[in-house]
Amino acid sequence: LQRRGPTLESGFRESAETIKLAATRMNHLIEDLLDVARVEAGRLTIERSRLPAGQVASDAFAIQRVRASSAGLELRLDLPEELPEVWADRDRLLQVFDNLIGNAIKFTAAGGFITIGAASRDDHVLFWVGDMGPGIAVEDQPHLFDRFWQARSARRGGAGLGLSIVRGIVEAHGGSVWVESAPGQGSTFVFTIPVALDIDETPAEPALRSIAVRRLPRTKWPLQRSTCRSLVADGRIRKR
Repeated sequence: LQRRGPTLESGFRESAETIKLAATRMNHLIEDLLDVARVEAGRLTIERSRLPAGQVASDAFAIQRVRASSAGLELRLDLPEELPEVWADRDRLLQVFDNLIGNAIKFTAAGGFITIGAASRDDHVLFWVGDMGPGIAVEDQPHLFDRFWQARSARRGGAGLGLSIVRGIVEAHGGSVWVESAPGQGSTFVFTIPVALDIDETPAEPALRSIAVRRLPRTKWPLQRSTCRSLVADGRIRKR
């Protein structure tokens, strides 16, 4: 159908696009269900390596900024001048950012902005995604990372799997994830990833791992950040 191009009547083209979109959404849902099953079975594949934490956040920004821009939103990147390396799976971290930024886009009105950030805290790096959405009631926050759970007040659809997968990926890395939010004040989702140790100190671990870990103390927002830079989707750089 796509190869026929202009010769295909507009009605058929629209139907073909609808079918394509539906197939894409179904494929994403199937992939999410498979990831949930892997998390629950403790068989989520994590292929770790030493990664510059700032580069991971920058890659997420580069990948997601067109998506945000198409929704009428400004995507910002807020990083300190220096960050340590993390011991992590790059693709899985980008999957975490994809889910968190996708949620932020859903709940932020056009004209707003979403911020990707990172900061070093002891033996972990904190990453976060902040939005200008309606915020989340305190009583709903403990359930956000449960699979299939959705707030009764949510106006936008979804399978309720994304945040459950986020938690599984983060905890498989030995990190924690939580939300800082209040009604009318937007939401900031924070996750931690362990800093990479020196090569001779980095423990050999199996690639397959999914365990619950001790949470780090939650940092009072806003995080104290110095000598940070903030990039926006149109490429301008703002010094802070």
